[in-house]
Amino acid sequence: MPWNEICVVDERMRFVLEHGEQQTTMTELCERYGVSRETGYESVRRYRSAGPVGLCDRPRGAHVHGRATADAVCVAILALRRDRPSWGPRKIVAKLAAGSPEIAWPSPSTAGEILKRAGLVTGRRRVRRAPPRLGELTEPRHANHVWRADHKGWVSLGDRARLEPLTVTDGFSRFVILLEAAGSARTEEAKPLFEKAFREHGLPEVIHSDNGPPFASTGVTGLTELGVWWIKLGIRHERIDPGQPQQNGSHERFHGVLSAEAMRPPAAYRAAQQNRFDAFRRDYNEERPHEALGQTPPASFYKAANPRAMPDRPAEPDYPPEAAVRRVRSTGEIRWGGALVYMSAALTGETVAVEEDADGSFAVRYFDREVGVIDPRTRKLRRRILAPRGEDAADQPHLTL
Repeated sequence: MPWNEICVVDERMRFVLEHGEQQTTMTELCERYGVSRETGYESVRRYRSAGPVGLCDRPRGAHVHGRATADAVCVAILALRRDRPSWGPRKIVAKLAAGSPEIAWPSPSTAGEILKRAGLVTGRRRVRRAPPRLGELTEPRHANHVWRADHKGWVSLGDRARLEPLTVTDGFSRFVILLEAAGSARTEEAKPLFEKAFREHGLPEVIHSDNGPPFASTGVTGLTELGVWWIKLGIRHERIDPGQPQQNGSHERFHGVLSAEAMRPPAAYRAAQQNRFDAFRRDYNEERPHEALGQTPPASFYKAANPRAMPDRPAEPDYPPEAAVRRVRSTGEIRWGGALVYMSAALTGETVAVEEDADGSFAVRYFDREVGVIDPRTRKLRRRILAPRGEDAADQPHLTL
């Protein structure tokens, strides 16, 4: 039975005081105030234990919610977060569930609230990104189909030596193929590392990279010594657009994790940094859940079927009989039409094929890759001029690619 709507606390105080005068029974007093005997006795008990404050309304919510996350579960979530400060709630829940599947772990959103209450989550700055590039870069369909390669931005080690890590990941499985504490982006340092990766994991079909050294040059062909070697090994090299790192987005995100977990701060010297990279690589491949793989570590997906072995000797090009074959001189030039036409220093000593097009120009190929077109007027190599994608060449101005 409820109290009369006047002032609940004042009514309870008058009730308790009249009960203390002992001039009426509890039953009569409760009938006069319109409350039950249980309510009357409760008011008396609260007044005796806490005084007038005890007569104020108390919160009606349960002290312990029936669906509250168990303390032991919260402790496990917070402990893993402190051990892995760069892991988010999805990764944390997936890792805990994999280790103890018999426990009813909360959803990632609940784990996020637990981390937030503990002050272990900071706001993320929203970044505007360009739309993805469509239809030009090969999408990986299986392990060893597409590798993604890059040099992580350089930093100084504790001994002030330069560190410019070389990283290679498998585009399908996100498996870290190569993580080396390189000191530069020079070909002579990168090539032995790629050779080691090819011999250990086999040859990929495609390698994605940016447009910096040692992957690309600013010349007409864009070739470097490393790129020429890849062509001879039967690897197709695809470069993202200049200034568009989001086209290699998964590899860029990997660099963010690498920087947070294995490079802050950099080690005192290179060997120590390589030890950190080796430990990080094992953990990333074999322990760390990956969201793009259904919170499964990359090693579970990296199973190269019939990998192409690294040959002892690279292949030589096989051009058709009708093609005019020329060997590139030490100056990077070939002789054509009575003139010297510059190709690329990276092609020195290699043979290229020259074939006439319908418009009177001459296409130059190295293996099956066209490296440029010899302009019959200027006798210089240029990039082929094509119409924009999806447009009629007769209606649109031509663009040099």
